[in-house]
Amino acid sequence: MIRLKSGVGPFVIQQYYDALTEQGIKCVLRNQFISGAAGELPAQDLEPELWLMDIEDAAHAESVWQSLQSDSEAQEWVCQACNEEQEAEFNVCWNCQQSKHPMNNC
Repeated sequence: MIRLKSGVGPFVIQQYYDALTEQGIKCVLRNQFISGAAGELPAQDLEPELWLMDIEDAAHAESVWQSLQSDSEAQEWVCQACNEEQEAEFNVCWNCQQSKHPMNNC
C-alpha cells in the first residue's frame, strides 16, 4: 500500500477516490471522519488521505489525477452515449450514468 494524496481537502480526496474506483483501481480513504478530533491530535494527522492498494497502479492513478485537474478548468460537455448536455463539474451523465471518460479512452 502507498499513500497517494493527502492535504487536498475532503471533497477533492473523495472525488479522486471515486474516479479511481470507477477506473477499477483499488484504493482506500483514511481519516475522512477524524476532523472531530481537532485539538486532540496534531493537524497533520487530521488530513484525509488516499492510499493506493497496488503500487503498480501508480502511473494510471496519476493520469486520473491529471484528468481531474484539467476537468476543474473544463467547460460543459455532451454525453457520448445519450447526447445530453452536462455541466462542467460532473464526470458522470445525469441521464444515463455514462462516465465522461469511459475506461476504453484511458
